[in-house]
Amino acid sequence: MPCLEVTMPAVDVAIKQTLATNLTDAFDEATSFGRDIFGIRFCEYEVGNAATAGQVWDGKAGRPYLHLLLYCPRVTRKTKQALVAGLTSAFTESLIKPDWKPVIHISEHPYDNVGVEGELLSDAYEQCTAAKFYYELPRD
Repeated sequence: MPCLEVTMPAVDVAIKQTLATNLTDAFDEATSFGRDIFGIRFCEYEVGNAATAGQVWDGKAGRPYLHLLLYCPRVTRKTKQALVAGLTSAFTESLIKPDWKPVIHISEHPYDNVGVEGELLSDAYEQCTAAKFYYELPRD
């Protein structure tokens, strides 16, 4: 099941709700997986607990450490481009911080590498069993 870990400075629940809605919308628009199986976990830190370019972020100047880690089945390059653009826009617009652009890592996996409700995903869902994972991705 696709899921996203968001590492960022601590924010209030209302901002996290806006982020959750907008990031889910971006994921849903870029992929064919559907929003109902997409999960998000916020990994927040306080000022002084993260650094970029060798400098601890003071909460005032510069851009803080921002990282999105997306776990999902393999997708095409075109889908990855749409995911990166959509998730970045959703993130910056939700926080109203246009210069706060996160680094995004996409960690792809075959359905045999995910356990859900005590079973491998490839065993739990027929559509996953039939899906192909290993294939060459065209450049475009």
